[in-house]
Amino acid sequence: MRRVKCLAASLCLTLLAPHSVWAQDLFIYPSQGQSQEQQNRDSYECHTWAAQQTGFDPTRSAAPPPSQQATEGGVLRGGARGATIGVVGGAIGGDPGKGAAIGAATGALVGGFRRRDQQRRQEQEQRNYAQAQSQQRGAYNRAMAACLQGRGYTVN
Repeated sequence: MRRVKCLAASLCLTLLAPHSVWAQDLFIYPSQGQSQEQQNRDSYECHTWAAQQTGFDPTRSAAPPPSQQATEGGVLRGGARGATIGVVGGAIGGDPGKGAAIGAATGALVGGFRRRDQQRRQEQEQRNYAQAQSQQRGAYNRAMAACLQGRGYTVN
């Protein structure tokens, strides 16, 4: 029974470890003559430790932050609102049509500005997210390298 468990664990490590993402940024050399099986086991154990230390696990796909949907039709919606307000203002001034036209143009302009600002905020959120992922990946790689070096591997 023990032999079957060891064989199953070894098979999993052999299939997963050499091609996994946890070592994709590292070059690992067994400088003390470690076997491939031992290197796979050490890589897996160091991956687990590095993920615990850093809170980052490259084997789990992290979803980008939820972003608010850009205001679709911001120009049209703003124009419609502006026209409605413009009709009232134009009626007071004696020309509802002219008021509606001015209101529509102003509303469309404001709606367009809001939409552009929201898109810029979303782009900034995405840049911040990518930068945070890069920093976490760097910390994970440093932890992974420290663990493997402690086990007698040369890591670059």
